[in-house]
Amino acid sequence: MILRSFLSSPVTKRHTERKILQTHPIHLFRIIQDVDAYSKFLPLCSYSKILRKDNDGRSFEATLTVGMPPFFQETYVSRVHVVPERWTVETQSIETKKIDSLRSQWTLSPVDGFENTQCKVDFQVEMTVSDPVIRGALDTVLRQVAERQVDAFEKRCREIPLPHDLLPLQQ
Repeated sequence: MILRSFLSSPVTKRHTERKILQTHPIHLFRIIQDVDAYSKFLPLCSYSKILRKDNDGRSFEATLTVGMPPFFQETYVSRVHVVPERWTVETQSIETKKIDSLRSQWTLSPVDGFENTQCKVDFQVEMTVSDPVIRGALDTVLRQVAERQVDAFEKRCREIPLPHDLLPLQQ
C-alpha cells in the first residue's frame, strides 16, 4: 500500500533552456505562435493544430500529439497566452491523459547591440507526472526535449525567410 502510494504520487520537474539565437526576436516570436506548423519541424510532434482563438488575439487553445510510438504517445490540449509587449508565450495543459500537468514559457529579448540580429531565449518547461515509468526518466527526458525544441525553433528561423517588415532599412 505504501509502495503503491509512493509510486503513484505526482512528481514535478522543471528545466530552463537558455540560448542566444541568430534571428530577430519578433521573427522567432511569430514562429512560436504558429502552432499549426509545429508538426512540420518539431521533433516528436506528429500533430499540431490551433483549435480556437479568443477575441482578444492574445489567447488560444491548441492540441498537440507528441511522443515516440509505440513506447509513448500523448495528445493534449493547452491554453496558450501571448504577451507581445514582453515577447512571452505561456502554455498550460488543460486536457491530458498521461501527464498530470505540462507548462511552458518562452521569454524572448533582443541582445544589446544586436537588436535586429540576435535573440536571447529563455524556454522553461515544467511537467508533473504520476506514472512511475515516466517519472523515472523525467529529468533526462525534460532536458533533452527542451534542448531539441529550442534547436528546432532555431533551425526553423533559418528556414523561414525574415519577413519584409523586419528587414533592416536600406539607406
